[in-house]
Amino acid sequence: MLYAILFAAFLTGCCPSAVKNVDTNTSDNSGSTLEFDSCSQNIGDNPCDFSLINQHGTTVNLYDFYEEIIIVDLSVMWCGPCQQMAQVADKIVLEYGDENVEWLTLLIEDNSGNPPDQEDTMLWATQNSVTGHVLASDRSIIDNTPELITGYPVTGWPTFVVIDDEMVLQYGVTGWSEEMLKQMLDVLMLEKQNR
Repeated sequence: MLYAILFAAFLTGCCPSAVKNVDTNTSDNSGSTLEFDSCSQNIGDNPCDFSLINQHGTTVNLYDFYEEIIIVDLSVMWCGPCQQMAQVADKIVLEYGDENVEWLTLLIEDNSGNPPDQEDTMLWATQNSVTGHVLASDRSIIDNTPELITGYPVTGWPTFVVIDDEMVLQYGVTGWSEEMLKQMLDVLMLEKQNR
């Protein structure tokens, strides 16, 4: 019940998605290609795909990680709690298994408040000992309209969302709590194991 309240406060306009047509065609090294009838960043919906460049210059798509639990961490470089969260990302992925959980850090601003570049993503990964994907994004990934079609609702830093292995957005939280994140992952891991 506590989660329901937290998530309702985080994401407005929440509406469960209808059954989608999922086309999982394995393509080249970019992973699976998914197509849904619709997408949004509302709890219960299939999140919209994105394509961003990571710290190694590789293009990463959200849908590449279908069948894994995905943590999307929306952070800015000047945020202390964002740095604290980054420093435990690899530990959490290791605890749950990198075959089960993928952590995607989307950097929205550099230390000057500008959109980050690849050099910034490399610096973030190095300073915070992150081996997972650190992606250069910008404020276009933020959407505070009720429809949440073009981005995630961000009202503070860090903001993270958790997407289950069936590519359904399950949780969204502003602020950082390692304990809360692990509770969410425990629930989703149990559901994944029971499928």
